[in-house]
Amino acid sequence: MSQPVDSGAPPRLPGAQELDAAQRSVVLETAVRLVFHTVLVFSLYLLFAGHNQPGGGFVGGLVAGASFVLRYIAGGPAALKAAVPIDPGVPIGGGLVLAAGTGMAAWLFGGQFLESGKLELHPPLLGALKVTSALPFDTGVYLIVVGLVLAVLRTLGAEAER
Repeated sequence: MSQPVDSGAPPRLPGAQELDAAQRSVVLETAVRLVFHTVLVFSLYLLFAGHNQPGGGFVGGLVAGASFVLRYIAGGPAALKAAVPIDPGVPIGGGLVLAAGTGMAAWLFGGQFLESGKLELHPPLLGALKVTSALPFDTGVYLIVVGLVLAVLRTLGAEAER
């Protein structure tokens, strides 16, 4: 394990101080710090809007994965681990359980596997609210894609660091 190197400039990303001074870019760290959260929020927009418009769990997960790639490029593995301190298997497993559970839930109501269902609610202050089974399935796909991107960055990125 390498020792942290003091580059003189304070790190703009948590964990970036572990990179050598020659590998760090203050401009890149600052730019990634500015866009990282915005890209994550946009990926959630794509997840929720994807039911009726282009987007969905796969595209939203890819956009979220791109934000993690930016974080990895700017700050290295430590910056990625600071942003996502969980094992990539957790979102992959959770996404698989959620997507498969959504598909199997149709069996409980006499439908076929992955048959879509909807429920219309009328909460007092919100008016009519339509809830479909596609959103939990898309959320599962989103988590799987994010987990796969994190696993690729941690395994292939760790090999490149050697």
